[in-house]
Amino acid sequence: MKILIEQGGIVIYPLLTLSVVTLAIIIERFFYFIRIRKNIPEKVMSKIKNNLQRANSMDEISFLKNSPNPICHVLYNGIVAWRENSLEIERAMEETKLIEFPKMEKNLTMLHFIAKISPSLGLLGTVTGMIKTFHFLSLDIEPQLLAQGISEALITTAFGLSLSIPAFAAYYYFMNKIENLIKNAEKRELELINHIQKLGNKDAQIQA
Repeated sequence: MKILIEQGGIVIYPLLTLSVVTLAIIIERFFYFIRIRKNIPEKVMSKIKNNLQRANSMDEISFLKNSPNPICHVLYNGIVAWRENSLEIERAMEETKLIEFPKMEKNLTMLHFIAKISPSLGLLGTVTGMIKTFHFLSLDIEPQLLAQGISEALITTAFGLSLSIPAFAAYYYFMNKIENLIKNAEKRELELINHIQKLGNKDAQIQA
């Protein structure tokens, strides 16, 4: 690492800083998503439906509110709206999604930015390294110093690409997880709405 810093020139410092930031984001997002299940199991949905059908206490489904999964929060607020005799069940869930879903994308914009800017910084290091090389050539200096300029050019380019590739891979990995979570949320949301509508139809038939 010491040799890398010494031979990489001034551009290596922002690249090293970005590499630390990238690693921190990847670790933080990894542990965030590992706590969230990709989907809500059928047995959990059955428990929710039974609770609605029997008009049980909200305490029995309080696990939805306390879950780290944003899908659970969406369903919970939809149920709360229904229990309060509100007709805006879908609106309540949409508002919850506007709050919860952006949390899944936390720091991913920065990760994408780093992935895009790293090769450019590497290219900048290449340019500065080649400028240094031609400067040494004009002064007719020892070949060792010429090698130093070329080394700087190659190191920064390689480091920039080495940072960009895993950053892009991590970004698209996390975005794919978010897409799957959103799809599952829409599925469970429709399932909950359909179940509530069926309960409403049954109540109307009993009153009739």
